[in-house]
Amino acid sequence: MGLIGSRKRSLHARGIERRAILLESARALLAERDLDQVSLGDVAARAGVPKSSAYHFYADIQDLYAALLVLLQEELIRVLAQPLRGRFQTWQDVVTVLTKRGADFYAGNAAARQLQIGPKTPPALKLHDRQSDIAIARLHEEHLGSVFELPAIANRLHLFYRAVEIADLMFCLSMLEHGALTKEMCREADRATSAYLATYLPAVLPYRNTEAPGYALGRPRRRESHGIAVN
Repeated sequence: MGLIGSRKRSLHARGIERRAILLESARALLAERDLDQVSLGDVAARAGVPKSSAYHFYADIQDLYAALLVLLQEELIRVLAQPLRGRFQTWQDVVTVLTKRGADFYAGNAAARQLQIGPKTPPALKLHDRQSDIAIARLHEEHLGSVFELPAIANRLHLFYRAVEIADLMFCLSMLEHGALTKEMCREADRATSAYLATYLPAVLPYRNTEAPGYALGRPRRRESHGIAVN
């Protein structure tokens, strides 16, 4: 019984390892090719995994892309969840920092650009990505609320969700029109997001803490650039 249990654990561990290798190989291929030019066989070859084994884990390339998308969503959320650093004179400054974080993430991650904001992403994956934007919207609300007193607004999370979608739209348009994230379109994402939020939020919000601006959460913060810098 012990030998059977040990063998099962070994097979399970090997399966996890092969899934990870396949996902990382797909990520690497998406840095070289368009997503519609990659097959599950291509991924298996890059990973050094038998094609039959790849099909054991994933039904087709779209199934693998769905799994990779989950990883990318988690990575983006971790980036956005990092504590705020810098002097925030206005709530718009916070929006700019968060937009920059998203833009920088996409700029440095070809797989994320293709699967999350690319023009060739299948509708089913687009819809799945929209679900993660709820978590991102919650992070935006929490970040702004950590520095400023947010007004009581009905369905406030939905307000931030729409703001996140507006930024994503600008990123998507940049990919569609230019094949890349441009500095101008990233600035447009920042402007459009702040403009939408400004229809609900006052131009000036009181600080959550009574200390001077730049002391978010009551502790001095290292200055963070608020510009949208995209490679």
